[in-house]
Amino acid sequence: MRGRGMFDRTVEPDPRPAAPPSRNRQGMRKGHRREYAADRARGSTIPFPERCARGLTDIGVFGAVSYRDLAEVRFGGHPYTTRRAVNGWIDDGLVAETTATGPNGNPFKVLTLTPLGVTKAREHAAERGMDRGQRIEIPKIRSAQVRHDTAVYRACARERERLRRRGAKVRRVRLDAELKAAVARASESERKRNGKRAADAERHRTASELGLPVDDEGRVLHPDAQIEYEDADGRTGRVNIEVASDNYSQETVKAKAAAGFAMHASGPAAAGMLQKLGLGGRDGGSWLKGPADRDPASVEL
Repeated sequence: MRGRGMFDRTVEPDPRPAAPPSRNRQGMRKGHRREYAADRARGSTIPFPERCARGLTDIGVFGAVSYRDLAEVRFGGHPYTTRRAVNGWIDDGLVAETTATGPNGNPFKVLTLTPLGVTKAREHAAERGMDRGQRIEIPKIRSAQVRHDTAVYRACARERERLRRRGAKVRRVRLDAELKAAVARASESERKRNGKRAADAERHRTASELGLPVDDEGRVLHPDAQIEYEDADGRTGRVNIEVASDNYSQETVKAKAAAGFAMHASGPAAAGMLQKLGLGGRDGGSWLKGPADRDPASVEL
């Protein structure tokens, strides 16, 4: 309910999700009943507070997440439950909701954290066993890149679900900016002390330590995101994830695929290229359609 803090334990929570604005009030009430009936039919065991905690952590880890993507990944595609969560975050001063523009001028909503939200998301991440070094912060939103950035979240959600099915747990997610900064920082520090040759060696050592491949010309290949996980036997591993945009060249796609990156497509042309190159095995070269590209679909991850 608007006006009540989600994390204010002195207030009796309203069990009914707050419905989003609509001209069809009766239709919303029916939709509200349908979505909870669907959850019960699927045997969903994730309580609403846990969905909220995971969703807020996702926003912090990935910096910017589209409203509709979060609805699909954390709230089963249910608009009323999602609206209730987002309204609660906004009321508690944890999240900011803004509008971005996709390709063809289609607007879509993007969620980011406030300073208070960063603190809360860090608490949630620690409570759920994520690495203490997990970066959670307020990003600088780049309007030209927001579509690609939100697609990275969808790609990671797919890979995270594969890991879950194998009994693995995600411990840390690093985005490309963090990976690049770590390699550059180590290299530059060594260059100042011992020169260029030592800097090159340190760059390659740091890349190896982070699980980043180096090509034949000595260049470090950085993925869009990297998931670090612990499998059912307690062993750690990494998945490097690349989201190919429609402007990617075949050479770039081939190099990233050859380096073992999990390839995903954020547009129809990129999806076609993955298919053409025989790289669509994971998802059939499927297009990671975003909120500015299609209508919402109910996907329980």
